[in-house]
Order: sequence, then structure tokens, then C-alpha cells
Amino acid sequence: MTAAFHFLFIINPAAGKRNSASLPDRIRTAIEVPGSPHTCEIVSTEKSGHASELAQVFAKRHGEQAIVVACGGDGTAHEVANGLRGTPAALTILPLGTGNDFARVVLSSQSIDTLLTRLTQPAIRPIDLIQINDRTCLNITSFGFDTRVQRLMMSINRKFRWLGQMSYPLAIVIGLLGQRRFTMKYFLKGSGCPEKQVDYILAALCNGRFYGGGFNPAPQAEVDDGQIELVLVDPLPLRRIVALIPLYKKGQHLNDPAVHLLPVTSGHLAAPAGFKLLGNIDGELFEAAQIDFEILPQAVRFAFY
Repeated sequence: MTAAFHFLFIINPAAGKRNSASLPDRIRTAIEVPGSPHTCEIVSTEKSGHASELAQVFAKRHGEQAIVVACGGDGTAHEVANGLRGTPAALTILPLGTGNDFARVVLSSQSIDTLLTRLTQPAIRPIDLIQINDRTCLNITSFGFDTRVQRLMMSINRKFRWLGQMSYPLAIVIGLLGQRRFTMKYFLKGSGCPEKQVDYILAALCNGRFYGGGFNPAPQAEVDDGQIELVLVDPLPLRRIVALIPLYKKGQHLNDPAVHLLPVTSGHLAAPAGFKLLGNIDGELFEAAQIDFEILPQAVRFAFY
């Protein structure tokens, strides 16, 4: 007998170009077929954090029969994952954002119409999350140059939304004209390199593999392997950075002597006295003098398609 799932579609109205007024009708056509045991609810977010609230309430109501669909980009998926952490409900994604980086790893297709036809046949299994101080990361938390680029990209997107995925490469070019050297001290568990102070141009704690519209810092990362891939890149002259960027985009950078890949399970990062780490969690900017992080194995159930 087919299990009956209760679907909650959380639509981010500010998501990318594929979000349209026709989506609710397409969802209902896919789920509410005659004789189907499945149900669906469709809501739009109205404020920051709303997706987390909606997901949490729905999970309490329907338990393990609940599938909450984040209809948006990485930010929407991040919010829903935070709301579902520790609940029996499952998360999945309809990739409607600009980058859709986490969806590249966990979904077999980026086609909305294709995914809609598969929604009632999920393969559900748990995936990991990363605890970052008192916050939770679904995909990647990065520091340094990446965060400067993220800030620039957000500004570019506000002014030139039509650029889409090209906004990130443009932000990189602009960012190369500014600060490219950062410093931190780290203590790591599980890496064989427990404590060190380093200068870096970028650092990334990776659960997923992609960010920034397809850049691939951790091509070996798995979302259910119980570990974090810490990627560190040494400060480099501009000519070396320009040569490394296309390799970093393709995930072919790990043999470069300036790139360090450290599999870890937890750790502590700290900025020099009087400074702060410039970071972003799944694209959401933050600053902190120090952070504690750890892998959260099997922290949320995910519906794979």
C-alpha cells in the first residue's frame, strides 16, 4: 500500500526567475490527482525566518508523513532545514533560486516539471548538518574572500537581477581589487592538524559541494558521511588567483599546493584580537570574533528524487 504523504510547499516569492504565478496550480495538478492518498498545502513566506516557523509547525502536525518542500534557493532550503532539524519530517527542494547549489548534490534533476512528477515517490534518508555557534548550516559556511564576494554579489543582484548566475563571477572580479589576505587561528578535531594560525584568502566548511552558483570547493564532500570538508586556500598573487579560479569552479583545484583539504568533525576558529571573522552561512552574512563548529550526523531527513 502506498504511503500517504502530507506536503507543505513553502514558496519564497523573492526567489529567482522560475518562480511564477502558475506554480501553485502545477503543484496541485501533480499531487491532488483523483484517488491519491496525498495532501498538499501551499504557502508563501512573508518575512525572514518564516519558512523555519512554517516547517516546524507542519512537522509537529504530521510527523514522519510530512514532506516540506523548500520552493526557492539555498536560503529557503537553509531556513526549512533549521525548522525541521530533529523532527521526523523530511525536507526536499524545488530549486527556484539563483544558485540552487545544494540542490545540485541532492536532486537528480533541476527541472521543476520533472521533479513535480516524482514528488510522491521519494527516497528518504537522513543527512548531516553543521552547527555553527548557535546556528545550523545545511550546505557551506565560508570565510574571508568568499564573504566579500557574497556581499558584492548581493549588491549586484539587487541592482542587476537579470544577471542571474553571472553575478557571482562579476563579484569575484570586483572583489579581487580589494582585500585578499585574512588571518585566523584554528583548532580542529579529526584532521591530524589540531592547532595552527594561518593566513588565507578563503576558507570553507563544507557539507555540500557547491556554492556561488556552481563553484565546487569540496568535490569529495558527501552530505551523509559524518564529516566536514574544511577547504583552506593560501594567499596568492593576483596572477595565481586568476589561474586557480576556473579550476576551483570545476572542482579540479585540490592538487594545487596552495589548497588544503582537511576532513574534520568539529573545531574552533578565531580571528586575531580586535578583528572578526567575515563569514556566511548558506549565503547569509555574519561576523564573529570566533566560532565553534561541529558536524551533526543524520540531523534532518531528506527526500531524494
